[in-house]
This record gives sequence, C-alpha cells and structure tokens, in this order.
Amino acid sequence: MRNNMQNYILFFLIIGFTNLFGTAEDHISLIQSSIDNGDYLAANEKFETAITEYDGNAGLYFIGGTVAVKLDKLDDANKHFIKAIELDNKNEDYRLEQEKLSELKNGMTNARKTYDSGRIDDAIIDYEKLTTTFSNNAIVFYNLGRVYKVNEEYDLAIKNYKKAKEINPFENKYSLAITAIAQEMAKAGDTEYRRQEFDSAIENYKNAIQYSPDYTTAYFKLARTYFKMKDYENTKIYLEQNLAVDPNQEQSEKMLGDIYRGTGESEKAIEHYNLAISINGNYHQAYYSLGTTLLLNGDLENAQIALKSAIQLDSNYAKAYGALGTVEQELGEIDSAINNFIQSTNLDGKSYKIHYRLASVYNIQKQHENAKKSAKECLNIKRNYAPAYFELGISEKALGNKVAATDAFEKAKKDKNWRKSAQFELDMLSKGF
Repeated sequence: MRNNMQNYILFFLIIGFTNLFGTAEDHISLIQSSIDNGDYLAANEKFETAITEYDGNAGLYFIGGTVAVKLDKLDDANKHFIKAIELDNKNEDYRLEQEKLSELKNGMTNARKTYDSGRIDDAIIDYEKLTTTFSNNAIVFYNLGRVYKVNEEYDLAIKNYKKAKEINPFENKYSLAITAIAQEMAKAGDTEYRRQEFDSAIENYKNAIQYSPDYTTAYFKLARTYFKMKDYENTKIYLEQNLAVDPNQEQSEKMLGDIYRGTGESEKAIEHYNLAISINGNYHQAYYSLGTTLLLNGDLENAQIALKSAIQLDSNYAKAYGALGTVEQELGEIDSAINNFIQSTNLDGKSYKIHYRLASVYNIQKQHENAKKSAKECLNIKRNYAPAYFELGISEKALGNKVAATDAFEKAKKDKNWRKSAQFELDMLSKGF
C-alpha cells in the first residue's frame, strides 16, 4: 500500500515537471516561433536550454542547426545536423539540409581558393553565384562584400555588407565592416582637407555618411570643411544633422555658436556655447568662446567667470589669459589685467594684440617705460599697427620724448579709426601739453 502511494506521488511529480518545463515538441515550437519572428538569438538560447533536458531528441538538434545557420555559425550547424541524423537516420529532411549546408561550405571554400590565388574577378563570380543559390545566408553576401572592398569597389562592398546585416542583424562584424569603409572614406577626406583640396574632402566625407548614416565624426568633419570655406549655410545644415543623430556632440554645438557669433547673433551663440558646456563640462574652448562673446555683449562679470573656468581647465591657455585681462581692464581691475596679459605673453609671445593691451594698461598705471617696451614688442610683430603706435605715443609723451611721441602719433593717424584721437594728441603736443 505504502509503495503504491509512493509510485503515485512519483508519477504526479513527473507529470508536474513535464507540464512545467514542456515536452521536446513544446520547446521546438517555441524555438520556431522565435525563428519566425526573426529573433535568432532568443531561438538559440531556447535551443541551448532545451537540449540540456532532451539531449536525445533529433528534432531539437535539427532546429538547433537551423538556428545556427541563421546566425552564420556554420560549423555548429553542421554538428547539430549530423547529430539529428545520428538520432533519426531515416529522416530525409535532415540529410537534405546537411547536404545543402555542405554545398554552401564547399562553395565558400572554393571561392576563397579562387580569391587567394589572386583571381579577383573570378572570385567575385563565384561569390555572386553563391548569393543566388544561398540568398538567405548572410555570410555569402559578407564574403562578397570583402572581395569588392579589396577591389576598391566600395559601393558594391557596402551594398553586400548591408544585405548581410539585413539578413542577420545579430552578427556585429557586418556592421563593423560598413563602419570600416566609412572610416576609410573619412580618412581620405582628412588627407584632402590637409591639402586644402576641400571639394575632394567634401566628396569623401559625404561618401562616409552615405555608407554609415550614424557616423557622427564624418558629419562634423564635413561641417568643418564647409566652415573653412566660409559656407556657413551648409555648415549649419550638417551640424544640425549631426546633432539629430546624436545630441551629445559638444563640438557641433560650439561650431554652431561660432557661426551665430560671426553673423552677429550673439544670444544664439551664447545658447549654443552653453549647450556645448552642458554636454562636456571640461570643454575649455567653449568656455573661452562663451567668455569672449559675453565680453562683446558687455556682460563683464559673466565673461570673467567663463574665462576663469577656461583657465582653470587649461592653465596654458594663452588666449584665455589675454581675454580675461581685457575683461579685467574693462572692470578697472588693472593689476589683475596686467598679470593676465603678462601670463598670456609668456605663453604666446607672438600675440601682438596682447602686447598692445599690456601697453595700454601700463600707461593707465603710469608705468610708461613698460608701456613703451610693450608697444614696441607689438610693433615688432605687427608693423604699422595703429593702436600700438598710439600707446607708444602716450608713453613717449609722458617720458618727455616729444619728437618720438609726435612720430608715433603721426603713424597712428594713418589709420582712420585712430585719426581723431591721434590728431588730438598731436594738437596737444603742438600747444606744449
């Protein structure tokens, strides 16, 4: 009686587990459903799970082989088909699929041999035949694409890579192959850009985008080329397309800011510089551009904050020191302005405008010898620079060098923007002041 009860319990447990995990046919049905939905990875996972429970089921191995073919795992597929045949050697369907797979593998081997022998055109013919016979196998399109790439027929290579990716979107190397050609196009564009062959550079960058529409680097480099050509309309178009692909492109935001600043739309420029900084808080060039734009707008306090941030991020940023000095000069913080101008000239001694600015603040501080020296440093770099001649005139006048002061003001007067101020100083000199 007790033994009978145990047998009943064992029977119901077996029935329960069968209902919980499903029969082999249930697993096959679930795997087929995933195949029909194009979710080959899920199908493969279900097969791996099922085979641990039903290792002796031919149908499971057969459908596992079918999944492996879909995923271009041809060796695995062959093993699964052979196992299915071993378990059910009278099943003609299994044999036919295994023979078809062998035909595919042999065909690819022969095409590869043709390619390795250097007969590229014949290899293309061989692979083209395989794509006709095995049109549902991504791997043949991929291999054909590789041969076209070697033959530098990039449009055809991309066409076949994309077909492979369409058939089997789960194989990463197909996407990588497309990206690799797009990168080659962009690299060729870079070479042409450095040569200032901008039309050729544009063509290469556009090819890169055509091949890989999500390739943000190509969009930016294309926009940069148009910017270099001063074609700001096309620059904006491609910067905006780049941001549509990926909004987190700080360089594109900054360049948009540069365009708007150039067209006098300073508020839009500030907006885009701030967006660039929000994407990358370490983008010191964006802080610099923001600071100089705020300076032009007369927002000196915020300009000072932005430029100090730029310097904090890059302590060797000569232009930022110069711009900060200009802001502090406008704020009347002359000692700080002098220190920042000096730091700027130490980092970049060829910035004539900073030497001029330094001469100006030295004159304000009545450090006329230093002003004279800085003005001459400026003129050594930029001859006939009227602002420097004017500051030189101010320092020479203060030092009692009337002839030198007159000469400096006369030279400054040649510039229409400085004519009135220089003439005023000349009139004062003639009156003995």
